[in-house]
Formats: sequence, structure tokens, C-alpha cells
Amino acid sequence: DWSFHPCVRYGRYENDKVVSFVPPDGHFTLMRYRVNPSVLTTIHPPIYVHPQWTYSGPEPTTVSNTATTATISAAAATSGSATNLISGRVVLNVGIRSASSLIFSSSRKGPMVVEDVSLTIPFPKAVTSATLNVTMGTVLYDEATKIAKWTLGRLDATAKPQLHATMECEGATRKPEANPNISLDWKIPLASVSGVHISGLSISGEHYRPYKGVRNITKSGRFQVRCN
Repeated sequence: DWSFHPCVRYGRYENDKVVSFVPPDGHFTLMRYRVNPSVLTTIHPPIYVHPQWTYSGPEPTTVSNTATTATISAAAATSGSATNLISGRVVLNVGIRSASSLIFSSSRKGPMVVEDVSLTIPFPKAVTSATLNVTMGTVLYDEATKIAKWTLGRLDATAKPQLHATMECEGATRKPEANPNISLDWKIPLASVSGVHISGLSISGEHYRPYKGVRNITKSGRFQVRCN
């Protein structure tokens, strides 16, 4: 399932399976394609994220009698205070998988390196304060949007970065029903998911000697880690 830019001579491709085109001015996308899921039965991402969300604090206690039913927090029951405060802790472990379903170019040398790695971590809306520490890269937390951005950059198999965060949720008596999903961005040069590659590139109709080069780059796209 593919589509070409209008500059491509489609008849030439149908007959010879050669993509012949006159490039337009500026940057453009020559070809788009989709791979049938039945062909790629199992895709193993090259990078993993193991999140751990834990909460502690007052849980609601139901007190019943013949006339009324009331719900109070454990903290209020013991201290008489109406202030409810839940604290939480987040631990993220990030690393490179030892086995990946990516197909690498023959020109690649050395171990796999993942570039431009960054994580977007949304926190529950009830969070009033959060403290974050990382063993690698930089992390920025926006108190208005409750979103943290962890930038790692280049990552190889030897790196095992971790993020530790503590937070406080004021005005809540229960922990959030679901933990937010984490968005992950990355790219890997000289790699392909489908295995489609360019076997040759020729340029005609030019009097000068142009530079010719083809480089595969696999990008994460919309990549999310769901937290249970």
C-alpha cells in the first residue's frame, strides 16, 4: 500500500519498478507506504520504559448507622482534621533492548545507538507539588500543565537512566483510578522497520557532479507507554 508524489512517473514504476522523477523545488516527500500488519507479526521496539507509580495516604472509611451513612478519611478519623493529603512516588527505568525487530543497513558499524530520546510524563491533575531527580539528562516540570519533559539525548546499551519523583495530591482521598500514559520520542539512523531500502540512485540531465547519498532513519512517531 503506497503512494507517490505527483512528480513521479508512475508508468515507469509499474513497468520497471523504478521510481523515476523530476524533483520539485524545496523539500518534499517522494513516497509514503504502509506495511500490512500480517507481514510484521511482532514488532519489538528498540527501547523500553518500566514505570512504577505508587501512592500512600488516607483511604475513605464508611461509617453507617440506622439514620445516616457518612464517609470520612482515615486521617480525619484519627486526628479530627479535614485536610486530606495523598503522596505519591514515581520511578522510571529506561534502557535499550538487547533484541529488536529493526532491520539495520549494512553500512552501520558498531553497537546500536538511539538518538534524540525524550519522555513526556503527565502527572495527575490533583498534584500540587512534585520533586523530580534524574541520573542522566535533564528534566523540566511545568506546574501549570502538570507535565514533565525528560530529555536524554543519545542512549546506548550501557546507559541505564532512572527518574525518581515524589508528589503530593491535596484535596483527594483516593489515588487516581488510572496512571497517565508516557509519550516517548526517539530515532535510530541506518535502521528500518519494514526492510524497504533503496538499492541504487542515479541522476541524469545535470552537467555538474551532484552529491548522492541515501540514509535510512527510523523515528518513533506516536509512541506511548501505557501505565497500569
